[in-house]
Amino acid sequence: MSPFNPVTAAAFLAWFGGVGFLLTRYSSLWVVPALAIATASGVVGAGVLFLFLTRVLVSADENLDPADFVMTGVLGKVSSHIREDGTGEIIYSQGGTRRACGARSDTGQAIPRDTDVIVTRYEQGVAYVRRWTELAGD
Repeated sequence: MSPFNPVTAAAFLAWFGGVGFLLTRYSSLWVVPALAIATASGVVGAGVLFLFLTRVLVSADENLDPADFVMTGVLGKVSSHIREDGTGEIIYSQGGTRRACGARSDTGQAIPRDTDVIVTRYEQGVAYVRRWTELAGD
């Protein structure tokens, strides 16, 4: 994040304007020292806000990687029996959370509940799966 952004610019203007107004209205300082103090307070105010933004609000894990959410190759477990040429449901973990998805057998065969499966393709919200034992060679 750049230190020159609309949020820090607004913070600078708020502090610069507020301190400048107070100094010109309620102090007997000349224009040049008041301008210097107002500018310094604007820079400090914007700097404090920028540090807060970068240290507290923005985390290193903010940006999501689309590769972490590709369904092909995901290992899951059948939670609802997949009927022959029909649909069922699988449960899998992705991105640190447990998820569920509608599933169909890639070969058209029935797959019983609690069977480990691999997603071979994902189309229109449905995962096409094959048994883990078929792909592992057991």
